Amino acid sequence: MQLSGQRFLVTGGAGFIGSHVVVQLLQKGAHVKILEIPGKGETLQEKGAELIEGDLRKPDDVRRAVEGVDGIFHMAVLPLNPSTENPRLCLEVNVDGSFNVFDAAHELGVKKVVFSSASSVYGDTLEVMDEQHPLMARTIYGASKIAGEALLRAMASTSKLDHVTLRYMNVYGPYMGFGLVHSVLSRIASGQPPTINGDGSQSFDFVHVSDVAGATVRAMESDVTDETFNVGSGDEKTVRDVVFTLLELTRSPLQPEFRDVQVPMLRRVGSSDKAARLLGWRATIPFREGMRRVVCEQLPQGAGAVAQ
Repeated sequence: MQLSGQRFLVTGGAGFIGSHVVVQLLQKGAHVKILEIPGKGETLQEKGAELIEGDLRKPDDVRRAVEGVDGIFHMAVLPLNPSTENPRLCLEVNVDGSFNVFDAAHELGVKKVVFSSASSVYGDTLEVMDEQHPLMARTIYGASKIAGEALLRAMASTSKLDHVTLRYMNVYGPYMGFGLVHSVLSRIASGQPPTINGDGSQSFDFVHVSDVAGATVRAMESDVTDETFNVGSGDEKTVRDVVFTLLELTRSPLQPEFRDVQVPMLRRVGSSDKAARLLGWRATIPFREGMRRVVCEQLPQGAGAVAQ
């Protein structure tokens, strides 16, 4: 689908990944609407996006936002930790809310939906996961993403709705507000040693948010439909790699503290070869460069120099 001059809705468009998608769409000449809860999205509104305040759980709010758009990026979500704390809310937002989006897309003649899923659908495995790997989610969040994928596939099959599902690996970037990179930098900035659970050998596929946004936009732009893609860098890094890289980049004299606690997950690494073949997309930001960018943008002035 051509992006320039087309109208798109980004649910959760003021979120960590969604805001990067909105910016990239605006740069490509698209008209962008954002569906967000009240109090979020004003900065993107100033950049040219149309802000619609509403509740994903309310069908009328969703229909109002979907009206008149050519494509939808469904990115709004209740994240992992809040979903664990409140499973009922997870069901309402991630499952019922997704149904509302897909139903409105069908009823109002939207051409294409790109759904943001997550590697959590795979559960815990030591294997490198491609898109055919069994879906064995062990969290309510992962289960809700499986449900969203299934709903989109089923509802699209009864209409002419093109659709793509993206399973994001471990996304990182500046001002994420949660996760390993955020935690380590926050402790460094406050003069506290970063903590590592276990021996730090647990490993993940870390991918920069700008690359993830690029894959998301590309999924809409392409002619591909009825497909699911992993979105990762393909560069496996351990928790120790992350911590010591951030300590080095900030020139911090701190040493990490290792905690003798049980680690729930040892490895989550995915193959993104399918995205390269069918979407023509690969991550372009190397691990160290991505971490350097985060440090440059996020670390408070005076908290430490940035190594090159």
